[in-house]
Amino acid sequence: MVCEQKRSGPLNEVKMETTRIYISANTAAVDAAMVTKDNAVRGLAEYHKIPLEQLAVIGDEVIDIPMLTIEGIGLAGAPANAQDKVKEAVKARNGFLAQSKVLDGFLEFYEEARSRGITHIVSDRDGVLVKKGDLSRGNEFQYLALQMGADRNPYVSILTGSGLEQNIEFMEKYGLNANLAKNQDVQSFPYLLLVENGTIHVNVLTGETINYCEALDPDLLAKLKGEFEDTVKKRIEQEVFPMLNLAWSADYNDQAEKIYIAPKQSMTTFNIPRKFRGGSDYRGSENAAILRKTIAGIMAETAEKLSMPYQML
Repeated sequence: MVCEQKRSGPLNEVKMETTRIYISANTAAVDAAMVTKDNAVRGLAEYHKIPLEQLAVIGDEVIDIPMLTIEGIGLAGAPANAQDKVKEAVKARNGFLAQSKVLDGFLEFYEEARSRGITHIVSDRDGVLVKKGDLSRGNEFQYLALQMGADRNPYVSILTGSGLEQNIEFMEKYGLNANLAKNQDVQSFPYLLLVENGTIHVNVLTGETINYCEALDPDLLAKLKGEFEDTVKKRIEQEVFPMLNLAWSADYNDQAEKIYIAPKQSMTTFNIPRKFRGGSDYRGSENAAILRKTIAGIMAETAEKLSMPYQML
Protein backbone atom coordinates (compact mmCIF):
# COMPACT_ATOMS: atom_id res chain seq x y z
CA MET A 1 0.00 0.00 0.00
CA VAL A 2 1.30 3.46 -0.88
CA CYS A 3 1.43 6.25 1.67
CA GLU A 4 -0.79 9.20 0.94
CA GLN A 5 0.67 12.68 1.02
CA LYS A 6 1.33 13.89 4.54
CA ARG A 7 -0.88 16.72 5.72
CA SER A 8 -0.71 19.14 8.59
CA GLY A 9 -2.39 17.80 11.69
CA PRO A 10 -1.94 16.18 15.12
CA LEU A 11 1.05 13.96 14.38
CA ASN A 12 2.95 16.87 12.84
CA GLU A 13 2.78 18.54 16.24
CA VAL A 14 4.87 15.91 18.03
CA LYS A 15 8.38 14.63 17.46
CA MET A 16 7.84 11.19 15.99
CA GLU A 17 9.96 8.47 17.57
CA THR A 18 10.32 6.11 14.61
CA THR A 19 13.79 4.66 15.13
CA ARG A 20 12.46 1.27 16.22
CA ILE A 21 9.53 -1.10 15.87
CA TYR A 22 7.26 -2.12 18.72
CA ILE A 23 6.20 -5.75 18.96
CA SER A 24 3.08 -6.67 20.93
CA ALA A 25 0.94 -9.77 21.32
CA ASN A 26 -2.71 -9.03 22.02
CA THR A 27 -5.84 -11.16 22.20
CA ALA A 28 -6.75 -10.52 18.57
CA ALA A 29 -3.37 -10.10 16.87
CA VAL A 30 0.39 -9.89 17.00
CA ASP A 31 1.69 -6.54 15.76
CA ALA A 32 4.94 -4.92 14.77
CA ALA A 33 4.29 -1.18 14.66
CA MET A 34 6.31 1.98 14.18
CA VAL A 35 3.96 4.21 16.15
CA THR A 36 2.69 3.66 19.68
CA LYS A 37 -0.61 5.06 20.87
CA ASP A 38 0.98 7.69 23.09
CA ASN A 39 2.17 9.50 19.92
CA ALA A 40 -1.41 9.85 18.73
CA VAL A 41 -2.71 10.98 22.13
CA ARG A 42 0.03 13.59 22.55
CA GLY A 43 -0.57 14.80 19.01
CA LEU A 44 -4.30 15.26 19.61
CA ALA A 45 -3.66 17.11 22.85
CA GLU A 46 -1.13 19.49 21.32
CA TYR A 47 -2.88 20.09 18.01
CA HIS A 48 -6.27 20.77 19.59
CA LYS A 49 -4.76 22.52 22.61
CA ILE A 50 -6.31 20.07 25.09
CA PRO A 51 -4.46 20.24 28.44
CA LEU A 52 -3.35 16.72 29.39
CA GLU A 53 -5.10 17.02 32.74
CA GLN A 54 -8.42 17.37 30.85
CA LEU A 55 -7.81 14.26 28.77
CA ALA A 56 -8.63 10.65 29.76
CA VAL A 57 -7.54 7.38 28.14
CA ILE A 58 -8.92 3.84 28.47
CA GLY A 59 -7.60 0.54 27.13
CA ASP A 60 -7.48 -3.17 27.87
CA GLU A 61 -4.35 -4.67 26.24
CA VAL A 62 -0.58 -4.19 26.38
CA ILE A 63 -0.60 -2.17 23.16
CA ASP A 64 -2.56 0.45 25.14
CA ILE A 65 -0.02 0.81 27.97
CA PRO A 66 2.05 3.58 26.30
CA MET A 67 -0.99 5.88 26.22
CA LEU A 68 -2.19 4.83 29.69
CA THR A 69 1.12 5.86 31.22
CA ILE A 70 1.52 9.32 29.66
CA GLU A 71 2.86 11.61 32.36
CA GLY A 72 0.30 14.21 33.41
CA ILE A 73 -2.73 12.51 31.81
CA GLY A 74 -5.99 13.47 33.53
CA LEU A 75 -7.30 9.94 34.01
CA ALA A 76 -6.28 6.45 32.89
CA GLY A 77 -8.71 3.55 33.02
CA ALA A 78 -9.43 -0.03 32.10
CA PRO A 79 -12.53 -2.25 31.92
CA ALA A 80 -12.76 -5.33 34.16
CA ASN A 81 -11.70 -7.58 31.26
CA ALA A 82 -8.35 -5.81 30.81
CA GLN A 83 -5.10 -7.77 30.86
CA ASP A 84 -3.33 -7.92 34.22
CA LYS A 85 -0.40 -5.83 32.95
CA VAL A 86 -2.84 -3.12 31.91
CA LYS A 87 -4.61 -3.13 35.30
CA GLU A 88 -1.23 -2.86 37.03
CA ALA A 89 -0.27 0.12 34.86
CA VAL A 90 -3.58 1.84 35.62
CA LYS A 91 -3.27 1.17 39.36
CA ALA A 92 0.24 2.62 39.35
CA ARG A 93 -1.24 5.88 38.02
CA ASN A 94 -4.12 5.89 40.54
CA GLY A 95 -6.43 5.34 37.61
CA PHE A 96 -9.95 3.97 37.35
CA LEU A 97 -10.62 0.24 37.17
CA ALA A 98 -14.20 -0.37 36.10
CA GLN A 99 -16.27 -3.07 37.78
CA SER A 100 -17.85 -4.08 34.47
CA LYS A 101 -16.44 -5.47 31.24
CA VAL A 102 -16.13 -3.99 27.77
CA LEU A 103 -18.79 -1.36 26.89
CA ASP A 104 -20.37 -1.36 30.36
CA GLY A 105 -16.91 -0.74 31.79
CA PHE A 106 -16.37 2.07 29.30
CA LEU A 107 -19.67 3.68 30.34
CA GLU A 108 -18.55 3.54 33.99
CA PHE A 109 -15.29 5.20 32.99
CA TYR A 110 -17.13 7.80 30.92
CA GLU A 111 -19.23 8.85 33.92
CA GLU A 112 -16.15 9.01 36.14
CA ALA A 113 -14.36 11.19 33.58
CA ARG A 114 -17.40 13.42 33.25
CA SER A 115 -17.63 13.86 37.04
CA ARG A 116 -13.98 14.97 37.08
CA GLY A 117 -14.49 17.61 34.40
CA ILE A 118 -12.58 15.70 31.72
CA THR A 119 -13.29 17.23 28.31
CA HIS A 120 -11.90 14.54 26.02
CA ILE A 121 -11.62 10.74 26.17
CA VAL A 122 -9.44 8.58 23.92
CA SER A 123 -10.67 4.98 23.92
CA ASP A 124 -9.37 1.73 22.48
CA ARG A 125 -11.89 -0.17 20.35
CA ASP A 126 -11.69 -3.97 20.76
CA GLY A 127 -12.14 -5.07 24.36
CA VAL A 128 -13.40 -1.65 25.43
CA LEU A 129 -16.19 -0.66 23.04
CA VAL A 130 -16.56 -3.98 21.23
CA LYS A 131 -16.50 -7.56 22.55
CA LYS A 132 -15.17 -10.20 20.14
CA GLY A 133 -16.58 -8.48 17.07
CA ASP A 134 -20.08 -8.13 18.55
CA LEU A 135 -21.44 -4.80 17.26
CA SER A 136 -24.97 -5.27 18.61
CA ARG A 137 -24.65 -2.50 21.21
CA GLY A 138 -23.63 0.18 18.78
CA ASN A 139 -26.87 2.11 19.31
CA GLU A 140 -25.79 2.89 22.90
CA PHE A 141 -22.59 4.50 21.64
CA GLN A 142 -24.51 6.33 18.92
CA TYR A 143 -26.65 8.01 21.56
CA LEU A 144 -23.60 8.98 23.59
CA ALA A 145 -21.80 10.35 20.53
CA LEU A 146 -24.72 12.62 19.65
CA GLN A 147 -24.46 14.15 23.14
CA MET A 148 -20.69 14.74 23.08
CA GLY A 149 -19.62 18.25 23.94
CA ALA A 150 -22.98 19.25 25.42
CA ASP A 151 -23.85 19.45 29.13
CA ARG A 152 -20.27 18.71 30.22
CA ASN A 153 -20.23 15.43 28.26
CA PRO A 154 -16.67 14.46 27.25
CA TYR A 155 -15.74 14.22 23.61
CA VAL A 156 -14.67 10.69 22.56
CA SER A 157 -12.08 9.64 19.98
CA ILE A 158 -11.44 5.97 19.19
CA LEU A 159 -7.80 4.95 18.83
CA THR A 160 -7.21 1.44 17.51
CA GLY A 161 -4.41 -0.66 16.12
CA SER A 162 -6.74 -2.14 13.51
CA GLY A 163 -6.77 -0.85 9.95
CA LEU A 164 -9.40 1.18 8.11
CA GLU A 165 -10.82 -1.85 6.31
CA GLN A 166 -11.51 -3.51 9.67
CA ASN A 167 -13.48 -0.50 10.89
CA ILE A 168 -16.02 0.11 8.12
CA GLU A 169 -18.81 -1.93 9.71
CA PHE A 170 -17.88 -0.67 13.18
CA MET A 171 -18.27 2.94 12.05
CA GLU A 172 -21.73 2.24 10.64
CA LYS A 173 -23.02 0.26 13.64
CA TYR A 174 -21.63 2.73 16.18
CA GLY A 175 -22.95 5.79 14.38
CA LEU A 176 -19.57 7.18 13.37
CA ASN A 177 -20.96 8.55 10.13
CA ALA A 178 -22.72 11.52 8.57
CA ASN A 179 -25.51 11.28 11.18
CA LEU A 180 -23.12 12.86 13.66
CA ALA A 181 -23.33 16.10 11.68
CA LYS A 182 -26.33 16.78 13.95
CA ASN A 183 -23.74 17.44 16.66
CA GLN A 184 -22.17 20.81 15.88
CA ASP A 185 -19.11 19.97 17.99
CA VAL A 186 -18.38 17.01 15.73
CA GLN A 187 -18.50 19.26 12.68
CA SER A 188 -15.51 21.18 14.07
CA PHE A 189 -13.71 18.02 15.28
CA PRO A 190 -14.72 15.20 12.87
CA TYR A 191 -11.61 12.99 12.98
CA LEU A 192 -13.00 10.68 15.66
CA LEU A 193 -11.50 7.42 14.45
CA LEU A 194 -7.72 6.97 14.54
CA VAL A 195 -6.53 3.68 13.02
CA GLU A 196 -3.15 1.93 12.85
CA ASN A 197 -2.29 3.33 16.29
CA GLY A 198 -3.16 6.80 15.07
CA THR A 199 -1.12 6.87 11.85
CA ILE A 200 -4.33 7.31 9.83
CA HIS A 201 -7.11 9.66 10.98
CA VAL A 202 -10.64 9.19 9.65
CA ASN A 203 -13.20 11.95 9.23
CA VAL A 204 -16.36 10.14 10.35
CA LEU A 205 -18.65 12.60 8.55
CA THR A 206 -17.08 12.23 5.11
CA GLY A 207 -14.83 9.17 5.24
CA GLU A 208 -11.84 11.34 4.28
CA THR A 209 -8.53 10.20 5.76
CA ILE A 210 -5.34 11.96 6.77
CA ASN A 211 -2.31 9.69 6.48
CA TYR A 212 0.86 10.38 8.46
CA CYS A 213 3.01 7.45 7.42
CA GLU A 214 5.28 9.78 5.47
CA ALA A 215 6.24 11.26 8.84
CA LEU A 216 7.86 7.92 9.70
CA ASP A 217 11.44 6.84 9.01
CA PRO A 218 11.15 5.80 5.32
CA ASP A 219 13.96 3.23 5.40
CA LEU A 220 12.64 1.47 8.50
CA LEU A 221 9.09 1.56 7.16
CA ALA A 222 10.18 0.05 3.85
CA LYS A 223 12.04 -2.74 5.67
CA LEU A 224 9.08 -3.39 7.99
CA LYS A 225 6.56 -3.70 5.15
CA GLY A 226 9.00 -5.49 2.89
CA GLU A 227 11.70 -7.90 4.02
CA PHE A 228 10.52 -8.11 7.64
CA GLU A 229 6.89 -8.91 6.81
CA ASP A 230 7.86 -11.36 4.07
CA THR A 231 10.31 -13.20 6.34
CA VAL A 232 7.87 -13.47 9.24
CA LYS A 233 5.14 -14.69 6.89
CA LYS A 234 7.40 -17.37 5.41
CA ARG A 235 8.51 -18.61 8.84
CA ILE A 236 4.89 -18.79 10.08
CA GLU A 237 3.97 -20.84 7.05
CA GLN A 238 6.93 -23.18 7.45
CA GLU A 239 7.07 -23.51 11.24
CA VAL A 240 3.68 -22.64 12.69
CA PHE A 241 1.16 -23.99 10.21
CA PRO A 242 2.29 -27.63 10.56
CA MET A 243 2.49 -27.34 14.36
CA LEU A 244 -1.02 -25.90 14.87
CA ASN A 245 -2.76 -27.05 11.67
CA LEU A 246 -3.43 -23.51 10.45
CA ALA A 247 -3.69 -21.80 7.06
CA TRP A 248 -3.83 -18.30 5.59
CA SER A 249 -7.11 -16.43 5.19
CA ALA A 250 -7.80 -14.15 2.24
CA ASP A 251 -11.00 -12.84 3.83
CA TYR A 252 -11.30 -10.87 7.08
CA ASN A 253 -14.56 -12.72 7.84
CA ASP A 254 -12.96 -16.13 7.33
CA GLN A 255 -10.78 -16.69 10.40
CA ALA A 256 -11.65 -20.25 11.46
CA GLU A 257 -8.21 -21.74 12.20
CA LYS A 258 -6.85 -19.28 9.65
CA ILE A 259 -4.48 -16.36 10.11
CA TYR A 260 -5.51 -13.12 8.42
CA ILE A 261 -2.83 -10.58 7.49
CA ALA A 262 -4.49 -7.21 7.97
CA PRO A 263 -3.75 -4.70 5.15
CA LYS A 264 -1.92 -1.84 6.84
CA GLN A 265 0.53 0.83 5.79
CA SER A 266 2.53 1.46 8.98
CA MET A 267 2.24 -1.89 10.78
CA THR A 268 2.64 -5.60 10.21
CA THR A 269 -0.25 -7.49 11.78
CA PHE A 270 -1.08 -11.19 11.93
CA ASN A 271 -4.58 -11.79 13.28
CA ILE A 272 -5.10 -14.67 15.69
CA PRO A 273 -7.85 -17.00 14.35
CA ARG A 274 -11.26 -16.17 15.83
CA LYS A 275 -12.54 -19.71 16.16
CA PHE A 276 -11.85 -23.38 15.60
CA ARG A 277 -13.39 -25.06 12.58
CA GLY A 278 -16.07 -26.50 14.86
CA GLY A 279 -17.11 -22.99 15.90
CA SER A 280 -15.65 -22.74 19.42
CA ASP A 281 -13.56 -19.73 20.50
CA TYR A 282 -9.92 -19.89 19.42
CA ARG A 283 -8.49 -16.71 20.93
CA GLY A 284 -9.01 -17.88 24.50
CA SER A 285 -7.46 -21.29 23.86
CA GLU A 286 -4.06 -22.76 24.71
CA ASN A 287 -3.35 -22.92 20.97
CA ALA A 288 -3.82 -19.17 20.71
CA ALA A 289 -1.40 -18.56 23.59
CA ILE A 290 1.22 -20.71 21.85
CA LEU A 291 0.56 -18.94 18.55
CA ARG A 292 0.97 -15.45 20.03
CA LYS A 293 4.21 -16.33 21.78
CA THR A 294 5.61 -18.04 18.69
CA ILE A 295 4.81 -15.22 16.26
CA ALA A 296 6.15 -12.57 18.65
CA GLY A 297 9.34 -14.61 18.98
CA ILE A 298 9.69 -14.94 15.22
CA MET A 299 9.22 -11.17 14.89
CA ALA A 300 11.93 -10.45 17.47
CA GLU A 301 14.36 -12.87 15.83
CA THR A 302 13.64 -11.39 12.40
CA ALA A 303 14.18 -7.84 13.66
CA GLU A 304 17.54 -8.84 15.12
CA LYS A 305 18.58 -10.60 11.92
CA LEU A 306 17.67 -7.54 9.85
CA SER A 307 19.34 -5.13 12.34
CA MET A 308 16.04 -3.43 13.10
CA PRO A 309 15.91 -1.90 16.60
CA TYR A 310 12.81 -3.16 18.42
CA GLN A 311 11.03 -3.15 21.75
CA MET A 312 8.67 -5.79 23.14
CA LEU A 313 5.55 -4.29 24.71
